[in-house]
Formats: sequence, structure tokens, C-alpha cells
Amino acid sequence: MFEATIATTRIGLLVPSSNAVMEVEFYRSLPTDISVHTSHIYRASAAVDAQAMAETGRNAVQTALSLSQTQVALIVYGHTASSYVNGPAGDADIARMVGEAVGVPAMTTASAAVRCLRSVGAKRVWLAAPYPMGPTRSAADFLTAHGFEVLSIECLGVAHGPDLKHVPLQATYEMGLRAAAKGQADALFMSGTGVHTIGVIGELEKALGKPVITANLAALWGTLDHLGCTDRFSFGESRLLEWQRAHGAIS
Repeated sequence: MFEATIATTRIGLLVPSSNAVMEVEFYRSLPTDISVHTSHIYRASAAVDAQAMAETGRNAVQTALSLSQTQVALIVYGHTASSYVNGPAGDADIARMVGEAVGVPAMTTASAAVRCLRSVGAKRVWLAAPYPMGPTRSAADFLTAHGFEVLSIECLGVAHGPDLKHVPLQATYEMGLRAAAKGQADALFMSGTGVHTIGVIGELEKALGKPVITANLAALWGTLDHLGCTDRFSFGESRLLEWQRAHGAIS
């Protein structure tokens, strides 16, 4: 009489209260048998600065507890800028504390980005971010600490978190081109989970002839990698699997 319920793998997602993009890009890209369940991290300030980023990180554990009975397989911490504040060690602490609080593995988007960049053989990168220059430089320092050479830094200067969701794709595209105009890098990394990127990756990869790794793309790939199904990866017109195959990361 009734169709059998499809077995579903559940993913928990933690994002700042202003982020209305990452969950949407996940749902547009995840296989249909994987669902995403989002909790928003409250912070008193909507500014995109070091103090607000630190507050987001501090509030992550309490927010994660709201997912403790959802029976998720993984929690994704979807906020790159707060991962940069205290460097790689602070980023690892966020994942550890969130995971311990809920009792399941946790992964930060920033750590997924590092692994994703390495999976395409990137050592020299162009960096683009929607933030003001201060948080963008923190992103560059984070990548440098992980062994990457950052050849250029471009940013949009968006200083109010709720405005990130309104950044036009054209502005993101042009920012990527500006970053890539400086030196010969192996890939472009676009930080920021709160801006739309799924619609611009294909055009940027065509223009640059290089991999374009965005924060949300990396988090999605990292999620599927944790679940053992990266062969099911899809994110707009991204050619990630082709770049990985060319590098020998996959067969």
C-alpha cells in the first residue's frame, strides 16, 4: 500500500545565523538519499571581523547540541572565516569540540578546503574572498600555515554578514578573474560559505583553465569523501573529478 521509505544518510550542518546559501547549495548538489539538517549559530554582531568570527566559533558547540538527536553521520562546520581566526590548531579544536559534544565525527569547511586543494595537486593558489581585507588576510595566513603559496589576494570588502547572500555572481566571477591575473597558480580558492558560487564555477574554470575550489564545493566534496562516495560528487559545472583524475588522486 505504501512505498518503502528510502534509506537516508543524514548530515548536520552548522552555519552562522546570516547564512542562507550553504544549505541551498548542498541540497542542490547532494545525492537524493543524503539529507542535510541545518542549525544556525547565533552571534550578537553581524560584522565580518575577527571578534564576530571568534564569537561564532565559541557558540558552535552549543548550537551543535541541537542536532544531538537527529542521528547524523557527520557534522559539517560551515564557516571558514571563524576557522581562520586561531589558525590550523584553532580550526582543529572546533571540529574536535563539536564532534565530542554530539558524539559523531565533525569536519570544518576550512579543513575540507585544504584537502580538496591538495587532491588536485595545488601548491600555489590564488585566493578570493567576499570579506574585508582583514579576514581575507587571515585566510591567506591559514593557507600558508598549511603549506600553500598564496600568489594573490582579492576581496569584495563585504563587512555586514547578512549582505553576503546578496553578492551577485558577476561580482564573484570578476573577483576570481582579478585574483588569477597575478602569477601562475595551480588553482583558485574562493573562501566564504555565505556567497553563491555554484553558478559561477563552470565559467571561471573555462576562463582560467585551472581548478576552482570554493568553500561550499570543498565542504560538499569532503562530506562525500567521509561517506566514501566521492564518485557521486556534483556541484554545478565543476570539473573537480576531472582535475583529481588528472592529478592521480582518483582512477
